[in-house]
Amino acid sequence: MGKLNWNSKLSILTTIVVLVLILVAISERKAITKTTGLEALTDEDYVSYYKKACKLHDSDACNELGKLYDHGDKDVSLDKEEALTYYGIACELDNASACNNLAYLYNKGEGGVDKHNGYALRYYKKACDLGDMIGCYNLGSAYYHGEGTKPSKYRAKKLFEKVCDKGIGAGCNDLAYMYAHGINVRRDIFEAISLYNDGCDYGEASACNNLANMYATGSLGVSEDHVKAEQYFSKACDLDDSISCNKLVSIKKIKSEVDFNQAKKACNHKGATGCYKLGEFYASTDEVEKRDEDKALHYLTLACDLGQSQACKRIGDFHKNGNKF
Repeated sequence: MGKLNWNSKLSILTTIVVLVLILVAISERKAITKTTGLEALTDEDYVSYYKKACKLHDSDACNELGKLYDHGDKDVSLDKEEALTYYGIACELDNASACNNLAYLYNKGEGGVDKHNGYALRYYKKACDLGDMIGCYNLGSAYYHGEGTKPSKYRAKKLFEKVCDKGIGAGCNDLAYMYAHGINVRRDIFEAISLYNDGCDYGEASACNNLANMYATGSLGVSEDHVKAEQYFSKACDLDDSISCNKLVSIKKIKSEVDFNQAKKACNHKGATGCYKLGEFYASTDEVEKRDEDKALHYLTLACDLGQSQACKRIGDFHKNGNKF
């Protein structure tokens, strides 16, 4: 073979460079197309994939669809009847959570779904049998109140014991109530306190609140203890129990940021005492630089409108004294 001259070499080199550039461009084009395809996937498309998965008997996907229609989403309109359908499919596929959700819809009877306590009981039972502890608690509540069945405090107690042992605070709370009042059990205030404590530790605000009320009033044979009452009202308030927030601020003066936030939380939930304490704080706090007449009047007016008599008198005093606190 003869040797290639310079022009031939240059031509071959140019051809190779062009081919490389073309391959790079094609590769980048594929990458861009793939990325664009992912970005083009709209939020509505994920619903279609859930529906496809549900048709393929994926119970979790069916349950997720039920939740989307049950609560509504930015791309899915609230539709309780559609939620009922998907919860039903998922429950038939033995999805415990879906059975509980299905029962809850029948129990509430909202958005075009007919209230049916018998169906609710059936599906709560199935949820419980499949191991859903919330379903077991709801089944216990149905037996306790006689919803869809004759009342059975015995069955209720057994279910509350079961779920309390599994860390469901609401079950501990209801079981504590039964012991505190001697409902189908021998009255045992010490057992009630222990169970309320368990429920509170598991994050059940009502258990913290019930315990706080016992200590605040010295009821049910418990010695009055305002330190413990404040402690448990504070725990309940931290768990967003607005009633506890309001009771908490009623027994203490705002002295810290924590106190202030608790009062504000109570006021935001229309707790008159919380609004009154905020008004008093802005009117007469020891931190003079934080006093604010406008804010004081704002919160005192809210409290007065909510029926807090001291707030109404405080506003009257303000105007009587030449608009001065």
